[in-house]
Amino acid sequence: MSEFEGRSVLVTGAARGIGRATALHFAERGADVAANDLDGDGLAELGREIEALGRRALAVPGNVGVEEDARRIVDTSVAELGRLDVLVNNAGVWIIKSLEETSAEEWDRQLDTNLRAAYLLSRRAIPALRESDAACIVNIASIAGLRFTVPHIAYAASKAGVIALTRDLAVELGPDRIRVNAVAPGPIDTQGLLDSLGELDRQSAEQRYLLGRMGRAEDIANAVVFLASGRASYVTGATLPVTGGAELAVRPLF
Repeated sequence: MSEFEGRSVLVTGAARGIGRATALHFAERGADVAANDLDGDGLAELGREIEALGRRALAVPGNVGVEEDARRIVDTSVAELGRLDVLVNNAGVWIIKSLEETSAEEWDRQLDTNLRAAYLLSRRAIPALRESDAACIVNIASIAGLRFTVPHIAYAASKAGVIALTRDLAVELGPDRIRVNAVAPGPIDTQGLLDSLGELDRQSAEQRYLLGRMGRAEDIANAVVFLASGRASYVTGATLPVTGGAELAVRPLF
């Protein structure tokens, strides 16, 4: 029997990057997957790949930072898949700007997508998660929530909030046997990061990392699947850095 056979997982921000890799990792291990994103074409392609693995795929598009959308995303996932065992709050927005350069709209957009969404989705998912005998929430935080990396103050504040949310929600949901953990990625070689870095040379940047490379989406997906699995059944309230040692670096990350 596959590790997640008979389980259902909801992954936000799943059309590309970390979310996509995470959704596929769960499907490869037997889970049915509800995938959220604003990119409908990306969700359709992901759905075909999940179904090719013999698992059920459900596309639930919507803006996770909007309460009405968050309710619909969770409710549709539970209604269509019949249960919810794992919630992965992955959707995120990343803008490299100092505080003075950051507009109020940019601040709100990052806080809404990165932090408010995790609150909205987790709150809505709790009743369904209580029905599972192996329920958990895995939030995608960031090394930026643990230490200074580059000037992206709204993003860093939102990810520090995700870490605090993870810790406190683990305490609240412990009596329900719902585990809550987070993964804090370092620099990950995704299109989103490369778009943000712009003209910076990737090879030059990689030489700054202890392991000589950026992380890959699969590195984070592996950590998420571990935290959602029975192998981590005694782990809750934890934030797991998956950074290639970036938090130990004495040189700038970029």
